[in-house]
Amino acid sequence: MKPAKIFLAAFLALGMTVPGRAETVDKIAAVVNDQIITSHQLDQAVDTYLKAQGGGRPLSAVESARLRSQVLDRQIEDGLVAQKIVKLGLKVSDDEVENAIRDVQKQNKLTREQLIAALQAQGMDFDVYKENLRQQILRFRLVGKEVQSKVEVTGQEVRDYFKEHIDDYREAPFMRISQLTFKLPKGAGEKQRAALKAKAEAARKLLVSGEELPAVLHAYADNGVEGGDMGVFKEGELNPVFDQAIRNLQEKEVSEVVEGPDGAYYLFKVDVRKPGSIRQFDVVKGEIEQTLLEQNREKKFKEWAQGLKKDAYIDIRI
Repeated sequence: MKPAKIFLAAFLALGMTVPGRAETVDKIAAVVNDQIITSHQLDQAVDTYLKAQGGGRPLSAVESARLRSQVLDRQIEDGLVAQKIVKLGLKVSDDEVENAIRDVQKQNKLTREQLIAALQAQGMDFDVYKENLRQQILRFRLVGKEVQSKVEVTGQEVRDYFKEHIDDYREAPFMRISQLTFKLPKGAGEKQRAALKAKAEAARKLLVSGEELPAVLHAYADNGVEGGDMGVFKEGELNPVFDQAIRNLQEKEVSEVVEGPDGAYYLFKVDVRKPGSIRQFDVVKGEIEQTLLEQNREKKFKEWAQGLKKDAYIDIRI
């Protein structure tokens, strides 16, 4: 049971479950066996979902109707799951809930006070959060009882997934870069700037012709030029101006003269460029198995939940 997933699930679950008793409202959205979902509960669930999504643009009438239908379907499913939990007599103790909350705090590096404040900022009471967390743990326990034994992943499925998603297991490309920096003296005018750029262009010609960068650096040392090996970088780690200058360079190629944000002129040489090696199958096998197990578990749960709906009395009234 992963704390971060529990935290998110419990947060999104607010308003999505079906309570055990009806509220006094003027309209019933749906009847699920002997329980009801009111229009008020549905409205609250929709509002909670939209807040969790960060708001965004107003929904059209068609989009709003579709969302209400989707949320109501989730409420119906949650209600049937809750009824099944009661029928099976599944329980979660207060200590288990408390341990799960501690795991959430540890995973998210939060104190209890920070967690409560984060929940309040999203309009959620801590006691409501605890109850939703309890329901999520019960749901996981139900999945384990009803679905887990039917979830399998074969070795062939793992190998096929690895082949189909090979780029997901490729380490990030990297480059080893050297550079020359031509700094402008304080108070330099346009003539000095032009002269310095001309020196940078001349140095570039030497590098392009095959001269080694340390030799060019030595030749221009008396002019205040600095540089050398910058180290190893992944694409996107450098200043955007510099990153753009070297992005399409091949190994041993030299950039054009680049004017940096500080007004200095720069030359870059890509000494080494590696595309990023593929992580070994044996290393990522466990990750893939877990991914496929979660996917299969979710698929089996949906099939199981559909079975609950098929056998239940469901009357949708909106």
